[in-house]
Amino acid sequence: MSAFDDEFGPPERPVAALKRIARYQRWLIAVVLGQLILWAGFVALAFVSRRGPAVQFPMVLTFILGAVGAVFVFLLSWELKGPFAAFMFAAATVLPCMGLIILTLVNSYANAELRRNGVRVGVFGASENSITDRPSLYDDEDAGW
Repeated sequence: MSAFDDEFGPPERPVAALKRIARYQRWLIAVVLGQLILWAGFVALAFVSRRGPAVQFPMVLTFILGAVGAVFVFLLSWELKGPFAAFMFAAATVLPCMGLIILTLVNSYANAELRRNGVRVGVFGASENSITDRPSLYDDEDAGW
């Protein structure tokens, strides 16, 4: 951490970057909800049916949702943590049980970054409409030549 961060606080992200983070986070939350609904439905069908539901369909959907989740984890991690973390988190997301943990972890990183930059985050993430343009230190037209 540099002295600049200590004196003036953390540097703010541009509005376009915050909107990308909010968009990726909403899709990430949708993948998490999709996985939870899928497996809750599978467990409910297992209790209701006498012979048990086929496991192949939920497993295929789990891997599809895992791949979609890996894409959004990659994009969000690249934006927040950099390329190495993006590759590592995306690779770990493909694993069925660990994927949900990674999805939740990256979602919490996005929550923290959005809140640090003054964006209100709800249960289903931040809305892109709630991210407004902010005056920057470098936007003063009278400060130049």
